[in-house]
Formats: sequence, structure tokens, C-alpha cells
Amino acid sequence: MIVYMALCSREGVVKRVLRSIPTGIVNEGRDVRELFHEREELDGLLKQDHEYGASFRLRMKIQGDPLVFVTVKPINRQLIVFAYDVEPSEPLTQLMELSLSLLDITEVDGQEPYGSGYYEIQKLNSQLINYQRTLAKANCRLQGLLEEARQARSTIDLLERDMLTGLLTEKIFYDRASHLLEMHPDQEFDILAVDIEQFKIVNDVFGTGRGDRLLMDLAVCLLTIQTDSRTLITRARADTFFAILPRRRETYEALDASMGRFLESYPLPMRLQIKAGIYRIDSRDLEVARMCDRALMAAASIKRNYGQRFAFYNHAMHEKLMVEQKIINTMESSLERGDFAVYLQPKVEVDTGRLIGAEALVRWEHPEFGMIFPGDFVPVFERNGFIYHLDLFVWRKVCRMLREWKELGAEAVPISVNVSRIDLYHEDLLESLLDMVLENGLDPEELHLEITESAYVKDSVQLVSVIRRLKQAGFVIEMDDFGSGYSSLNTLSELPIDTLKLDLNFLRQAEHQPRRQKVMRLIIDLARELRLQVVAEGVETEAQAALLKALGCRYAQGYLFGRPMPEERFFREYLEKQGL
Repeated sequence: MIVYMALCSREGVVKRVLRSIPTGIVNEGRDVRELFHEREELDGLLKQDHEYGASFRLRMKIQGDPLVFVTVKPINRQLIVFAYDVEPSEPLTQLMELSLSLLDITEVDGQEPYGSGYYEIQKLNSQLINYQRTLAKANCRLQGLLEEARQARSTIDLLERDMLTGLLTEKIFYDRASHLLEMHPDQEFDILAVDIEQFKIVNDVFGTGRGDRLLMDLAVCLLTIQTDSRTLITRARADTFFAILPRRRETYEALDASMGRFLESYPLPMRLQIKAGIYRIDSRDLEVARMCDRALMAAASIKRNYGQRFAFYNHAMHEKLMVEQKIINTMESSLERGDFAVYLQPKVEVDTGRLIGAEALVRWEHPEFGMIFPGDFVPVFERNGFIYHLDLFVWRKVCRMLREWKELGAEAVPISVNVSRIDLYHEDLLESLLDMVLENGLDPEELHLEITESAYVKDSVQLVSVIRRLKQAGFVIEMDDFGSGYSSLNTLSELPIDTLKLDLNFLRQAEHQPRRQKVMRLIIDLARELRLQVVAEGVETEAQAALLKALGCRYAQGYLFGRPMPEERFFREYLEKQGL
């Protein structure tokens, strides 16, 4: 994709580069003719006697031999040179006009506020005022009406257009899309949703200026699908774009190719991912906003899927959305009502079966849907941020358990609790945990904190900083699901952890694969050298327990030794039973 817009002198010297994709095509102070092979043709175009407001268009070859469209527009004593390889040209020239108005180009080049023609008319009227007084008054009135009309049109354009990208605003898009469907009842249409994955990182790391530039450039890329008036595009919010367009397979093929080129050459030092969802409009009774939600749902379904850029909406996505919405609608009331329960699963010594600790696991006993397991609601809570409130509930519950066991005279074993990746971003995390243990008369080391290895892979810098502070405060840190991520050795070298919990799939694969067993033995030996405790998860059979003993793993957790159970049962079967 090529888009270049520059303010030049009549001689072709670049005074200001307003837009350049890719960057640095022809910089300020150089001759704009350097961009093109046919310099003579452009030279002739620059030297034409331009009338104010007129513009001229050519198709020429530029550096690298691609063909581009070139539009030259005069602004007082200067020229705007606009080169682009996107068809059709009309949306881009409209975008250029809007960009110029937003950049206040009149202030940049010293142009008079109404254009040079206005003052010529005033001068002529002054000369003829003695002869044609009536005509002069009518002319002034007409000029005022024209100016009012121009300002009204500009105001309407600004109200209907996104100030950053020049695309339609969300409300105008919904209104015009509804009208478009009514005007073309026999035409098949699709709704397209486009979303930049992890766009927040662009703003946080590179600044909002670079983020805004990325949005503007993506808007230009999306204009490649606007082939006629039946295609409408909006930037709805943040990094989300919607479009309604006639259903044509070749449109998506062209857009996929355009996005590929855009992402491959975009000047940003991070790998960008753009996901597009498509909703094939099968019911026009649905509001356009709801259609867009479905397209966005399809885009969300392939996030974190590196190899897929497009996805079509289907009924299964709708059912999943309905379930998730019911979960969201009832999560707060369920937490207040006490529908969430903390279960405990024992950790034992493999040789003797001696209890060494337990893991706290949350269950949702929903009054309408019955028992809901973490795999169904935890991902939803992590996306909407409610997971921190749920984790706080679990941590408080566990601290209360440990205190009550002590009051009953039991020698309580440590309990590990899960700390979500989202929790690590809360500034009061350490303070909250310390307050809980101190209020219940506990030592921090009695509450073990489990962090998943995937959290480290996604945000190692944040994780390392927080874990070090928790470790310094006296908490015991356990790395859960070790072996499921991609940076296991980095995890061991960077994080001040105390315990490795081997991922259950690691054990299942090692059971029948000698090569995996060797890797597992190396990890256990390495952990021993680093003075780390190793706990194997998911032990279900005696054969797996025997394998762990053979590999030198002393501790385990799994159905063979005990399923997750309510607090009362755990205390009765493990603490009282073992005389603790």
C-alpha cells in the first residue's frame, strides 16, 4: 500500500510531508519529482496555470515501478501532491480533503481564510460600486450565503466523520447501513468487523501518537474494499472497525492480501495481528448494531490464533455468547449470596501418602445452572476483570480456614491459592495479601501463591517484578502448569520460585514415551540442584505414581490421592484422620 501526501512549492520542493506509507518516500527539502520515473510529466503538471480549487490527476510509475494515481491540488501559491495506489480514488480524495481541514493547512501556508478569489471579488465590487450598487449588495449577500453553506457542509462532514480516520462515525454508520439494507432488498450483504490484537500495548509502549497513526493507516488499508456506494466503513471505537459490503468472495481475498502487505511492511517494532470477523446477514430484522456484535464475536474467536486472520460467525458462537452473558449477569449476585465455594485437593508424599499441603480450587454452585466448573467461568472473569474479586474471596476464605484449624488445635498444612495474571496488575495485591494473613494470625509462608507459567510467557517483566516483592514479603511461590509454556528455562532462571508443579499432560505423555521420561528426569534433577520442590499434578493411577518414584519426584497431587472436596470433608479425612 502506498499513500503519500506532501505540501510543495510551485517548483516541486517538499515543504511538509503530511502522510507517507511507507515512511521516508521523499522527505522535506527534496524535490517531489524524485518519487517518479516520468519526471517530465509531473514537471508539466506542476508548471500548469492552476486555477484556485482545481485539481489534476495522472497515473504514473514511482520508485520500484508500481503504478500510482497522482493528484495535484493548488492551495494559494503552493501545491498538495497526493500519490496513492488504492482504488477507487474518491474515498481517498475525500479523506485527503478532510485531513487538510483538520490539519488547518490554511494556517500552515498563510492562505487567506476565504481563498484568493474572495478578495478579488471584493476588489471588483469596490470598482463598480458607483455603477452597480444593487448588484454589489446582491453579490455580497450571495457570497455570505455560499460561505454559510460551505461552513454548514463542513460541520455536517465533521459530525458524520471520525475525527481521526475520516471514516463514518458509529451512529451514522448504523443509520446508513439500515437504509442501505432497505434500499437493496435483493442484494446479499455481509458485516465485517476488524480488530487489532493487543492494540493497548501499542499505546502503552510506543505512545498514543503511534497508536493513532496505526489506526489512520489501517483505515486507508480498509478503503480498498469500498468499491461503490453500497460499502460503508466506520471506526466504531478504539481499534474496532465495522463495514457493510455486498457479499463477494473476491473482496475478502483482496482484503486479506492487502492486510498481509500492510502488516508485513508496517514500520513498528512489534508483530501486529489483525483479526477480521464476518457475519453473513441472514435476517434483516436484527439491528445493525447486533449484526456488528456477531461479526466482532467471530473476530474474537480467532484471537491468539496466529495462522488465521478471518472467521465467519456461526450459531455455536451465539450459544456461547448467551452462556457467557448469563454468567456475567449473575456473577456479582452469586458472590454476594455465597454461591461460590472453596474446595481443597490434597498434596501428598508419593512414597508414604503423607499430607504435605493442599490446593484451594473454586467451584460455582449456581442456583439455576447447577455446578459450574472453573474452566467455564474463569476465562470469562479474566476477560472482564471480575477474577480479582473472586480471587480475593478465595484468599480470605483460605486464611479463615487456616486460622480455624489452628484454633481447633490442628497442625495446619499450607494451602496454595491461585493468582491470576490479571491480579498482578493490581497495585494493592501485596498489601491485600499481607492484610489477610496478619488479620488471621498467620505467617505469609502458610499461604502459597500459584502462578501459571503461561502468565510468565505473556508478561514476564510485570510478573518478575511482582513475584519478587511477594517473595520478599515471605510468601511461598509455586509455578503451576510448568512445562505447558514456551519459556520454561527462562522461568527457572528469572523467577524466585520455591515449587514447580509439573503440568498433568507432561506426566501423561511421559508415561508411554521414554524420551519424555528423560526430559522429566532432567527437570526434576535440575529443580533439586536449584533447591526447588517438585509436585506432579494429575496423578490418577498407581503406574503413574510408580513412574514418579522412579524419576525421583517425591510429591504429587491428583485423583489417586484425593479429589477436590469441601473444607469439612478435607478436615475430617486428612487432618483428623492423620492426627494432625
